[in-house]
Amino acid sequence: MKLAGKILFFNENEGRGILITASKKKLNFFVQEWDDFDVMPSLGLEVFYDEEHGQATKIISKSTYESEAMPSDESLACEDVYEALSEPHPSEQIVEEHCENQLQQLREDIIQEVVPDDVVIFPEEKLEEEQALNSFDDDESVVDLPEDVVVFPDEEEDEEAEEEVEEASQIEEIVEEEEIAEREESITLSYSLSTAVANYFNNIKKHIQTRQAYKKVTGRLDYLIARRFIWTTYNNLSEIDLHIVTPKIKMLADDLKIMGRVYDDFNNKAKNPSLAFAEVFLACQAEYNKIREGAEKVQEKLNTLRTNEQMIHTKLRVKKEELDKNIKSDEFELLKHEFKSLNGAYVDVVHMMAELDERYKHDLELLHNFEEEYRSDFYKIFAEETRKYRASLIEILSAQAFIFDAQLWQQAKASKSVKAYFKRSAIVGELNTKTYLKYYLDSLDSTKAGDEAKKLFELYEYLIATHKEYIMVMASDAQDVMEYEGAIKRADKTYHVKSFIDEKAAIKWAINNTVKVLVLEEQLRNTNAGRFLEVYYNNVLVKPKIVLIGNKPKLSENLTINKLLMQNSSPKVVAESVKSVLDEK
Repeated sequence: MKLAGKILFFNENEGRGILITASKKKLNFFVQEWDDFDVMPSLGLEVFYDEEHGQATKIISKSTYESEAMPSDESLACEDVYEALSEPHPSEQIVEEHCENQLQQLREDIIQEVVPDDVVIFPEEKLEEEQALNSFDDDESVVDLPEDVVVFPDEEEDEEAEEEVEEASQIEEIVEEEEIAEREESITLSYSLSTAVANYFNNIKKHIQTRQAYKKVTGRLDYLIARRFIWTTYNNLSEIDLHIVTPKIKMLADDLKIMGRVYDDFNNKAKNPSLAFAEVFLACQAEYNKIREGAEKVQEKLNTLRTNEQMIHTKLRVKKEELDKNIKSDEFELLKHEFKSLNGAYVDVVHMMAELDERYKHDLELLHNFEEEYRSDFYKIFAEETRKYRASLIEILSAQAFIFDAQLWQQAKASKSVKAYFKRSAIVGELNTKTYLKYYLDSLDSTKAGDEAKKLFELYEYLIATHKEYIMVMASDAQDVMEYEGAIKRADKTYHVKSFIDEKAAIKWAINNTVKVLVLEEQLRNTNAGRFLEVYYNNVLVKPKIVLIGNKPKLSENLTINKLLMQNSSPKVVAESVKSVLDEK
C-alpha cells in the first residue's frame, strides 16, 4: 500500500525534490521516480509513494492515485513491452528473444531489491526481564562514593513505619532496572565470509544473467554520464505528449531504473568497503547484532542513570543540610528516615552504573575484536568479486540506455505535439538527445557553469565523440561511389562519409553506426533501391533521410524519398542535394 505525503521542495532544473510524510519525515526523491504522466511534480502537491532505502519511489499525485486503478507490473506482458522491437532487426530481435525466454521470470527478477533473498534478517531479541537490582552481595567490588554520602547499616523495618515521601518513591522507581543478561565471551558466526559475500553477489549475478542478451545489442550510450539528462528528457517529453510513454517504453524505463539502483548500491559498496562490511557481512550475523543491540540499550540506560545520579546527589546534599539543622528537633527521626531512603537509592544507582559500564565496555571490546578478526579478509574477498561484475553491469546499463533513448525519440518523432514544441522553440536538427541537449546548452555560458551544467557540457562532447552521424553512399560501380564521396567531402569537410557497393556489408555497417543521410542509385549491384530500402528499414534502428538517384521505385508507406535526382546526375549535384537535405529543419 502506498504512503501519503506532500512535495515540500522541487527543483525542475536539477530534477530533485523533497517529500514530507504524514509523520513529518522528509524524504528525497528524483524525477526518474515520478510515475504520474497526468500531473507533474510541483510545490505543495499531495502525492502517494513507496519508500526504498530512505528515498521516495514510484511517486504519483493524489488525484491520479484516487481516480485511476494502478495497473500491476505483471499486466504488462513482455510481448507488449517490446512491441517496437518486433521487427527482424538484429539488435531489436535480441531483446525480443530475451523477453520470450523470460516471460514468467523477468518481472519477478527485476523487482528484486538489492538485499539478497537468502540473507537471513533476524528479529530483534529483547533482554529478558528479571528482578530489579535492589541489593548487592558482600563480596561485590567496592565503588567509591562521595564523602557526603552515608551508608547506613541494614535495620529491620518497623511495621508501623511512616510512608516514604514522594521524592523517595520516585527515586526507587529509577533503580527498578532489568538485571543484566549473562555475558557472552565470544561471538559465533551465522554466515562465513565467503557465504555472506556470495549471498550479495549472487543477487548481482542474477540481475546480470536476466539481462545477458543486452550485451549483444550493438549500440551503447554511457548511462553513468547521460543518466541525469536521459531522465530529464523522459519527463519533459512525457509532459509535452503523454502518449509518448507507451507500455513498452514504461517497461524499458522501469527496468533501467532497477539496474541503475543495483549499480548504485554496488558502486557505493565498492567505493566504501566499511559500508559493504557492515551491510553485507555484519548485518547477517545474528549473535553480533544481538550483542550490538544490547550494548546500545545499555548505553541508553547509562545515560539515563547518569542524569538521575546527579539529581539524587543534589537532593542528598539538601537533605543532609536539613538533617544537620534539625538534630534536636522533633522532625529529626522523620528526616533521618527520608535521608536514609534517598541515600539507599543513590547507592543502588551508583552500583548499577558501575555494573552497566563494565558490561558496556566488555560488549564493545567483544564487537571490536569480532570486526577486526574478519575485516581485512572481507575487504580482500569483496574487492575481488567487485572486479568480476563491474564491467558487465556498466555494459548492460549502457545497452539499456541506448535502446531506451532510441525508442523514446522514435516515439517522439511520431508526435505532432513534440514536433510543434521543437518548431516553437526553434530547435534545429533531428529529434534526438544530442539535438535537445544542444538546445539546452545554447542558453548556458560554459565559462560560468556550475558543476551540474559542466557535466552536461561533458555529455555533449561525449555524444559528439561517440555518436558520429554519417552520410552513406551506395552505388553499383566503384568509380561512381568514389566520385560521389569525394564531392560530398569537398562540399563540407565536417561530413563523415562511408561508401559501399556491397549491399550486405552496407547494412551490417549501418546497424552499428548512425546514418544521417543515405545516398543510393536506383539500380545497385545485386538488387534495386526499393528492395534494399525495405531490408534496410527492417534491420537498422535509426532511419536516415534518403537521396535517390534515378526513378522512384514502388515503396511501402513508411518509406519516404527526401530528394529525387535524375539518373546520371553529376557528383556535384549529388553533394548539393545532400547539403540541402541536412539543412532542412
